[in-house]
Amino acid sequence: MIGRDRPDILLVISLAVVFAIGVATVYSASTVISEEGLFQKQLIWSGLGILAFIFGTMISFRRLEELSPLLYILVCLLLILTLFLGGGPANRWFIIGPVHVQASEIAKAALILMTAWWLSSLLVRPRKFGELLVFLTIIPAVVLTAIQPDLGTAISMLLLVLAMFVWADYGIGWIILMVSPILAAFSSMHFYFWAGFMAVLSFILYRRRYSIPLWILIIGGNSLVAALTPTAWDMLEPYQQSRLITFLDPASDPHGSGWNIIQSEVAVGSGGLTGQGYLQGSQKELAFLPARHTDFVFSVWAEETGFIGCIALLAAFFILFWRIILAARKSVNPYNSLVTAGVGAYIGIHVFVNVGMTLGIMPVTGLPLPLISYGGSQLVMVLFLLGLVTNAGMFWREV
Repeated sequence: MIGRDRPDILLVISLAVVFAIGVATVYSASTVISEEGLFQKQLIWSGLGILAFIFGTMISFRRLEELSPLLYILVCLLLILTLFLGGGPANRWFIIGPVHVQASEIAKAALILMTAWWLSSLLVRPRKFGELLVFLTIIPAVVLTAIQPDLGTAISMLLLVLAMFVWADYGIGWIILMVSPILAAFSSMHFYFWAGFMAVLSFILYRRRYSIPLWILIIGGNSLVAALTPTAWDMLEPYQQSRLITFLDPASDPHGSGWNIIQSEVAVGSGGLTGQGYLQGSQKELAFLPARHTDFVFSVWAEETGFIGCIALLAAFFILFWRIILAARKSVNPYNSLVTAGVGAYIGIHVFVNVGMTLGIMPVTGLPLPLISYGGSQLVMVLFLLGLVTNAGMFWREV
């Protein structure tokens, strides 16, 4: 029988610290929100999340690996149902009585499991263009999320998968090829950008000794993407265009699309070194700060606890991320290692984007701050994934 180690105490402590801060911050934000029972709902979800964490520590990874494709298919079906039967803002929630489930949050977890299943199988049985199959497999979940519409979450899914490819030792050249359509879209801003991108792409194709037909397909396909990007921009929802424009220049519309970022920056700055005190944030109390219990919950914490509180929270997140990566490195089984690394990428991407969003250095994407933002679906799924990390760390010798 494979030996079992004790749970990583530093991981558990850092998780407990972040979790406690999340509960306290949601309570503070809920004091000026008219929605009845918001904090009580979060407590219920917290209890379910703890049960999900325990379940994650107990589940068999071998069984989970076998079920990964089926779970992914079921989640894609849930995303489809959400498009037709969803409710709430932008129809992103699948509503079952009083319970609102955000399918895209479940999809992130399923995507981690599916990508780990694919990549680990390719390590054992390499296939020509097998990596392309991985991307073809994950496209349905990403597209279904994007058309809800939830472009920010869809992009985070792609970043998550790319991070797992990096963990699986795929070179930077191959990664550039996989994200080349995105780079091609950005290169459409200027002819010289497009020419430079084509030169880099051609160099990578030459180094990898691809055939002439494949050269034509990749170069031609990316050129087509660059040509069609202006049309695709016109197809974006107005609020999505507004978010990207506001990211580049928040002051361009200070009373409209730039309001969120400006008020968030004011809240963070007003916290000073030690903060205004718990439950005392003026931006929050006067309701200037938007989405203070979800997207901009970090601003509430920053205003009330100041620079010191922010450093403490980010340090706890860093320790959590560090212990996740150590667990991934230690795991002997490729699937276990990839799942764990995927969870680390999930935490890292969401923290970086959400905190950057509140500071005005990232676009307002709507990505929650893990374990901190209000929301049951993300809280339960993150705790389940962290349960899997703890599980992998205890059974790291499992082949």
